[in-house]
Amino acid sequence: MTKKRRNNGRNKHNRGHTNPVRCSNCSRCVAKDKAIKRFTIRNMIESAAVRDIGDASVYQEYVIPKMYLKIAYCVSCAIHSHVVRVRSHQGRRNRAPPPRVRYKDGKKVNPAVAAAEDAKAAAAAT
Repeated sequence: MTKKRRNNGRNKHNRGHTNPVRCSNCSRCVAKDKAIKRFTIRNMIESAAVRDIGDASVYQEYVIPKMYLKIAYCVSCAIHSHVVRVRSHQGRRNRAPPPRVRYKDGKKVNPAVAAAEDAKAAAAAT
């Protein structure tokens, strides 16, 4: 029988059993090593209300508290909500993490494009 994935969709190497966790979306029981886990940091207050609270606050520099959430999804919910995407047979062989989103002056910056622009600027300076 052919194998679809090198790790059979799990991260359980040499462990007989792993405890289940609940999917944050649908509450399905899914093995902890199979679940798609994401760590999210969000403001407790939605962005529309931040300015209103800042104006009404007694304190000049009040830092709005954040929520630190460890979210676990089952495979179905992660695919449905585009947390992960379906990849082709060749794409599944790529084990490198996706490029991280960088911000510069409040805008998204592609690291490859930024490196190319820096190299071009350095070449123009010489």
